[in-house]
Amino acid sequence: MIRYQERSPSRRSWLVLLTICVVAWVGLALKSWVLATILVGMLGGIAAITMWSTGFYGNIRLTDSDLRVGRARIKLADLYPWGVSQPGEKIEGRIIGGAYGSTLGSHVIGLSPRQGAPMLVQTKDPDALRAALEKALAPYRDAS
Repeated sequence: MIRYQERSPSRRSWLVLLTICVVAWVGLALKSWVLATILVGMLGGIAAITMWSTGFYGNIRLTDSDLRVGRARIKLADLYPWGVSQPGEKIEGRIIGGAYGSTLGSHVIGLSPRQGAPMLVQTKDPDALRAALEKALAPYRDAS
């Protein structure tokens, strides 16, 4: 069962990028279609790669047994059951999922594994992810 899911970027973002590229190409093609193709292709390609990257490294999926953030998959059994950071708590660690830093508009939640260094998860809705993690980790509290 999926307890929490966060996908980034949205379909609307992709549609906006496509619309901007088409409008820019049509506007520039009136002067030179070669220049329009090169400029829109390069700039649109860079924007598309950036959007794809934020999605690839920033998608979150929490199930009953796993937390998947970008490329990283963590078994909930490997997390300390009371190790989810609280709002306003100072947290340090490495962002999991493959990202090197947090993106604009995202917040960070800290997780404490049973073994190893603390981990950080960047999210757009920290309260919802924190609540979902607390519920998902509840069965592991009884086993500790």
